[in-house]
Amino acid sequence: MVKIVNELLRAALDRNLGKSEGLLVDELVRLADLNFRTEEVWMRRCRYEHCEAHSASHSHLLRELVELRDGMFLRHENFNRKTVFFVRRWLQNHLVHSDRELADAIRYCLNVEAIAKRHSKSHPKRNMPMR
Repeated sequence: MVKIVNELLRAALDRNLGKSEGLLVDELVRLADLNFRTEEVWMRRCRYEHCEAHSASHSHLLRELVELRDGMFLRHENFNRKTVFFVRRWLQNHLVHSDRELADAIRYCLNVEAIAKRHSKSHPKRNMPMR
């Protein structure tokens, strides 16, 4: 996603957006949706405490991207520098803050799962005699 946003930004700064922006925006929407769904699976698995807020930020950006894409295809609107800067700033903030915190939570969750798995292997359950 970062690569696509950077390509859009480079094209916006060079005033060369019209040539490939449709394909780039389509790919950005596809990758954002895939990435967000994957993150949300991990958030549920790890019972992430900020799951609702994090998912809401995903929904907001995805909605914005889809509206931009639809505007391009339905109303022949073009991306502009302001729009590209908005997407880039959102992505940077999200990666630096929200996703870093989520990554820490996932690492913690995986460590807890690994410890529990090792513990269950070294201490198998014994059948207790019934009385």
